[in-house]
Amino acid sequence: MFTDELAGNPAKKRADEAKARRIRAKREKEAKEARKRKELERRQKEEQEATLASSHEVAGSSVKENPPASSSATSAAIAVRSVEKGRGATEPDAPLNAAQKAAEQRRIRAEARAKIAASKTIQSCVRSKLTASKVREQQRNIYDKRMSDLIALTAILKRSSTQEYVPPPATVSIMTTQFLFFACPTTIRKNGSNGDIAFGNGSFILEERDLSRWTKLVNHLLLPGILDTNLDLDPLLPWVESANGRKRLNDVLTLLISSVARRQIKAKKPFGATAKANSVGQDSNELLAAVDLILRALLRLKKSAYTGGNRDIIHQKVCSLLIKSSAPSYSNYFQPKSATANIQHQEYHKFTPDLISSLRSLLLFGSNGVSEPIPPDAERMREDCMAKDEKCRADVLTKLIIDFIACMESGSGSDQENQGRLCSRFVSEILTVPLFTWKVNLSPYESLIQSQGLKPPPLVDYIRHFNNTFTNEVSDGRIAIALNMTDISLSTCPAPPVLCLLSNVIQIGNKCDTINGTIASKLHYTAAAEYFNFVANLINVAPLGTFSSKMSAVEWVSNGSTSSPIVLSNVVIEQAAVFLSDSFVRSLFNCAIDDDVLMTRKVIDNKTEKDMKQENDLTELGSASVTSLAAKEAMVDRNRRFWQSSKWAKKLSNFISSAGEKMTSSEASSPGPNDSRTGKGKLMNTSSLSRQLANGKGSISRVVTSTELSSSESDSRKTSTSKPQHVYSASFFFALCRAYGRIISRWGGNGKEDLVRRVSSKAGELEIEAASAKLEPCVTALLNVLCFSTNILSSSWAIIQSNPKVVSDLYCVIDVTKGTAPIRTLTCHNARGSNEGNIGASLLLMFVTCLSHTLMVTDDVELHEMEKPLPKHQVRRCILLLKKLLYRAVCLDDVHNATKITLPSNHLGLALISVSSKVMNDLYSRSSRRLLCVPKLWIEEDLLEQDIRRCKSHLDYTSLLASPVCRICPFLVSFKRRLKLFERIVTTNRIDVQGSNEQRNLKRGIMVKVQRGRVLEDGLIHLNNLGRNMRQRICVNYISDVGTSESGVDVGGLFKEFWTDLSALAFDPNYALFKVTEDALMYPNPSSKFVHGGDMSMKLFEFLGRILGKALYEGITIQPQFAHLFLSFLKGDHSYLHLLTDLSTIDTQLYNNLMFLKTYEGDAADLCLTFTVANDDFGVSEQNLIPNGADIEVTNGNKRRYIYLVAKHHVCDRIKEQADAFCRGLWEVIDRSWLRLFNEPELQVLISGASNGKIDVSDMKANSKYTGGYSQLDRNVIRFWSVVSSLTPKQQADLLRFVTSCERPPPLGFASMSPPFTIQRVGIMRDGDKLPSASTCFNTLKLPTYSSEKVLKERLIYAIESKSGFELT
Repeated sequence: MFTDELAGNPAKKRADEAKARRIRAKREKEAKEARKRKELERRQKEEQEATLASSHEVAGSSVKENPPASSSATSAAIAVRSVEKGRGATEPDAPLNAAQKAAEQRRIRAEARAKIAASKTIQSCVRSKLTASKVREQQRNIYDKRMSDLIALTAILKRSSTQEYVPPPATVSIMTTQFLFFACPTTIRKNGSNGDIAFGNGSFILEERDLSRWTKLVNHLLLPGILDTNLDLDPLLPWVESANGRKRLNDVLTLLISSVARRQIKAKKPFGATAKANSVGQDSNELLAAVDLILRALLRLKKSAYTGGNRDIIHQKVCSLLIKSSAPSYSNYFQPKSATANIQHQEYHKFTPDLISSLRSLLLFGSNGVSEPIPPDAERMREDCMAKDEKCRADVLTKLIIDFIACMESGSGSDQENQGRLCSRFVSEILTVPLFTWKVNLSPYESLIQSQGLKPPPLVDYIRHFNNTFTNEVSDGRIAIALNMTDISLSTCPAPPVLCLLSNVIQIGNKCDTINGTIASKLHYTAAAEYFNFVANLINVAPLGTFSSKMSAVEWVSNGSTSSPIVLSNVVIEQAAVFLSDSFVRSLFNCAIDDDVLMTRKVIDNKTEKDMKQENDLTELGSASVTSLAAKEAMVDRNRRFWQSSKWAKKLSNFISSAGEKMTSSEASSPGPNDSRTGKGKLMNTSSLSRQLANGKGSISRVVTSTELSSSESDSRKTSTSKPQHVYSASFFFALCRAYGRIISRWGGNGKEDLVRRVSSKAGELEIEAASAKLEPCVTALLNVLCFSTNILSSSWAIIQSNPKVVSDLYCVIDVTKGTAPIRTLTCHNARGSNEGNIGASLLLMFVTCLSHTLMVTDDVELHEMEKPLPKHQVRRCILLLKKLLYRAVCLDDVHNATKITLPSNHLGLALISVSSKVMNDLYSRSSRRLLCVPKLWIEEDLLEQDIRRCKSHLDYTSLLASPVCRICPFLVSFKRRLKLFERIVTTNRIDVQGSNEQRNLKRGIMVKVQRGRVLEDGLIHLNNLGRNMRQRICVNYISDVGTSESGVDVGGLFKEFWTDLSALAFDPNYALFKVTEDALMYPNPSSKFVHGGDMSMKLFEFLGRILGKALYEGITIQPQFAHLFLSFLKGDHSYLHLLTDLSTIDTQLYNNLMFLKTYEGDAADLCLTFTVANDDFGVSEQNLIPNGADIEVTNGNKRRYIYLVAKHHVCDRIKEQADAFCRGLWEVIDRSWLRLFNEPELQVLISGASNGKIDVSDMKANSKYTGGYSQLDRNVIRFWSVVSSLTPKQQADLLRFVTSCERPPPLGFASMSPPFTIQRVGIMRDGDKLPSASTCFNTLKLPTYSSEKVLKERLIYAIESKSGFELT
C-alpha cells in the first residue's frame, strides 16, 4: 500500500479527474441559469425605477417646500434601498428551491408596498403645502380687509376729532398674531429617529409683499399705543402677562430689528394667486422711520420717556434683548452665503435681535447677507460703495446705538458699567468693520466727535472703556486677541480687524476738531493724548503692509501646517495713510509744540560749567588738523584700569539731574523775555549770505548770522491766535511721539536687523519680523515734514533734558543698574489713556531720527557757524548721551545680566540702537573734518584692551571685528587701540602667509627684478597679475643703470624701498589717473578713461589699489594724501552724508551756486534749471540726473533733490567706476572689514602717518637702540640727535627714508617700528674714510665716529641726498 502511494495510482487519478469534470459542468449550467434570472430581474427593476422617477418629478418642488415631508420621503427611499440591498445580499449562486422562490416573491411585494408608501408621503406633503399656502393667503386677505377698515375708521375719527385714534390692545394683539402667522410661519420638524415633533421659530425675513402690511401694522397699530401716555392703551402691557404674549413681544422686537437690518426677500407666486406689485422703496423708508420711533420710545431715547406701570418691565425686556453687554457667538450667529443659494432655507434666517450684532452683519454682508465686506469697486466708488438704501438702514442702527450709550451716562452704577461694556463692543465689533466711515453717513456718528464744554469727545470715552475692558491685552500689546471675531476671515475680508480699526479710528479722528489739531484753540490736549496713545497701540500690531510702499501688501494666514498669502485691501490701507499726510502731521505737531510753555530756547541756550570747560578744551587745540590729532592720539600711551564701576553712569546722572534741577527752578521763577523775538531758533533767510558765498566774499561770521536771524521772517507755522479752551499738556506731544515713533521704528528700515546679535532664538525672530527691512517712502516724507516744518528737534531735546518723567525714563535706558531689560528689548506696550508709559525711549527715538535726517542736508557752515540744527554745546551733550546708550547696548546688555539673553528683541529698541549709531557715526565723521569736541569725548577708556591681550592667533583677532562695538560704534575705542588691533590682524596674517625669521619658517618669496629707472613699468609687468598672491613675500633685486645687479640682499629693506618709490610714481597726478584738490588731496580723475582707454584705466586703478593694499599689509607708510570723498569709498560703506562738504573741496564755485539755490527765497523756476548736469570731459556734454531730466524743471518743491543729485553726481557718480576698480585691487590684499574700524582721516593716518610728515624727534630718540659700542650718552650720539633736530622736515624725512626706506613714521609712532630704529657705531681714523650708510632691512644707521658735529652734519646730508644704491660706501 505504501509502495503504491509512492509510485502513484493511475486508476485513482483517472477517477478523480472524471468527478471534477462532472462538477465543473454542473456549475457552468447553474451559472447560466443564474445569469438568465439576473437579466430578467434587471429589466423589471428598470421599469420600476422609471415609474418611481416620474412620480418624483411631479412632487419634486413639494419636497423642497416641506422639510418634514422630505424627511419622510427620504426615510421611505432609504427603506427601499435597504430592501434592494437585502435582496442583493441573498442572491443565490445555486438554483432556487421552493422556499427561496417564496422569499423572492415576498421581497418583491415589500418593495412595491414601500414604493406606494413613499408616493403617499410625497402626495401628503404636497397637499399639506398647498393647504398651508391657501390658509396663509386667506389670512392675508382677511388681514388686508381688517387693516383697510381700521385705516378708514382712523381717518373718519380724525376728521371728527382732533385726538388721534388709538386701537384697543386686543385688536392689536389679534392682528399682530395674525400677521406673525402668515408672515413668519412656525416650522414643524419631525425627528426621524424617535418620531418626536419639534416646533421651530419662524423666519424673521419678510417677503416683499408683506412689507407694506408690516409698515401699516407698525404705524397704525403698534406706534399709537406705545407713544400714548395712557397705559390702558399700550398694546405691549398685556403681552408680558402670559407666555404667548412674551413670545409675541420677542417676535415683534426681532422683526423690528430684522426689518431694518435685513432686506425683504422676493415674494413667491402663491398657489392659485398672483403677486401684486407695490412700492418697496417707499414702504422701506416709511418703515425705517416708524421702527426708529418705536425703538427710541421703548429704549427711552425720546423726551417723553416710556415710563409708568409695567412699562419698566417692558423697557428692561427690550434693553436685555436688543442691547447685550457681551458679544454673541458670531460663529453661530451669521455666516455669509452664496448669492445663488436658496436664501429662504439658509441659516441666514437665524436672526439674533441684537442691535450691535445686526449693525455689524449689515455693514459686513449687506442687507441681503451675500455682499462682500469690502466691495470690489470700493476704490472707485469710495463713499458710494454701499447702496443708498443700506446706508439708511445702517444710519438708523448706528444712531440708535450711540444715543442709547449716551443716555446711560447719567444712570446708576450698573448702567455705567454696562455703558463701558457697550462702548467696548462698539469699538471691537463696529469700528472693526472695513470702510465704516464710507458705509455710514457722518450724521449718525457725528456726536462721537463733538465735545460739550471741557469734556472730551465721546470717541475718547469709547476708547477709554475699551482700554479698561481689555486692560491686559492693551498693556501687553495683544489687542488683536481682543478683536478676534469669528464671523469673517482674511480670505473673506482681506483686511485684519486691527487694520480696519486703525483706519476707522484715524478717519473719525481726522474729522474731530478737538483731536486733529486743525484749530488750535479747540484742541483738547488730554483727550488728544488718549486718542493718539490708542492709535500708537494699534500701529504697533498693525500688519507690516499698512504703510508699505509695495503695490500689494501681503499677510500670511496659517492653515494648520501650511500658510497662504492674502493680499490686503488697498482701499483700507489708503484710509490709514491719512495719518501720514503732510498737512495732518504738520498741524498736529505745531499744536503739540509750545516752545513758550516748554521754555525750549532757555533750555537750549543754557550752558553749564561742564559745557564751558569743553569749549575751552576745544579752543586750546586751536587750528590743529583732525588728522594730526588722530596721529598724535595714536602715539599717546594710556595705561589705565579697565572699567571702574559705573563711573560714567554717575557722571551722566549728575549732569542730567543738575540740568533738571536748574530747569525746575527756572520754571518757578517768572519767565524772561521771549527769545523768539530775536529770531533765535527760527528759519532764516540766508539768500544774501549765499550770494556772498557765490561771489567768493569769504565765510560767514557769527555777527552776520545773528543779524540775519534777527531780521528773518517768522516761522511758516501759522495757528489760531485765539485763546485756547483747554490747558496745554505735554502728554499730547508724548502721545504723538509714541504713535509716529512706532511708525519710524517699524517702517524706518532700522527695526528689523538685530545689530547687537545677542539673540538667535526663533522667539526673537517673530518679533523682529514686525518691522520693515528697508526705509519706506512714507517715513521719508514724514521726516521731511517733521524736520523742516516743525520745531520738533529743539523742543524734543529740551524736553529730554528738562522733563522729570523723561529724565527718569532715560535713566532706565542708559543705566544698566536701573533698567535691567536690554535696550534691544525696549517697548512701550503699557500706554493706556493719558498714561504715557515709558515715553523716554520713544521721545529719544524721535529726536535721534529727526537729527539724523536733518544732518543729511546740513553742511559744515550751518553746523559750525550758524549752529544748526542745535548749538554745538548741545551737540556735545547729545554725543555724551548717545555714547552711554551705545556703550550699554553693545558692551553691557546681555552681559551684565545673562538671564536676560533669551528675551526677544523689539523693533523699538533695535531702531533706537541703529539710528543712534548712524547719528554718532555721522557726527564723528563731521568732527573728523572739523572738530565738534575734543577727541577724548568719544572714547570709552580701555575698551577692548583686555580682549586684544587675550588674542593669540589671527582668528582670535579677526573675531573681535565681529563684536558689536567694532561693528556698530568703533569710535568708542581709542584710535591707538584700533590701530593696534589692525596691526595685529595684518601681522598675524602676514606670518601665516609668509612665515617669519623668529619662527624659522620664512617662506620663499616671489623674485622681482627692477631697474631703478623703470620702477613703475617693471612693477606693473611683474606684479599686476598676482591678485590675492600679493600677500606673499616679494623679494626685490635691483638692476643698476648700467645693467648689473646690485649687491644688496633683500631681507625686507629693498622691498620697502621699491614699494615707496613705486607708490610715489604710481600716484603722481601727471599720469592723469588722479586729480588734486586745492589742498593737494588726491581723488580719481573722472576723465582717466578718456586718457588711458576704458579697460587700461580700470587695470591701472586695480594695480594702484594693490599697491596701497600691499603697503598697508607690509606696514609701509607712503606719501599720497587722499581726499575725504575718495577715502569714503575705501571702507566699502559709503554713506553719502557729506556730499555738499565734499563737493566744496573739489569745486568751490559749484558748491556756492548750489548753496545759493538752496536758500534762494524767490521762485526757483525763474532760474531756468532742469535736472541735467554738464560734464567737461574733453568737450562739454549734458547728462540727465533722472530719467527725462531735461524735461523736468527745478522748482522750490524739488530743488533739494536737485542739489543732492548734482552733488552726488560730481562727488560719487563720476568717479565711482574708478573708485570701484581701485577698491577691488585694495580688497584683494586688505579685507574691507579690517578698514571699517576707521573713519576717513584715521584711514589717511593709517596710509601715510601724520598729515604734515613732520618727524617727532623726541619720540624717535626715545625709541632708538644703539649697537657696536654706542650708548645714549656717547658724544657722537648726542651730536647726531642735535644734527637731526636742526634738519628741515624734508631732510628729516630723507633721513628716515635713508635708514628705513620709508619717509614717514609708523602711525603708532617709533615705538611700533619693527625692527626699531638702530644706530650702529663704525670706527674710522679720518673723517673722509666713510660716509654714513644704512641697512634698511634692519632699520639700522651705520654712523662713523666723526670728529665734530659740523662734519657729521655735512656727511649725513650728503649721504641722504645722494639717492644712490649700494654703490655708495
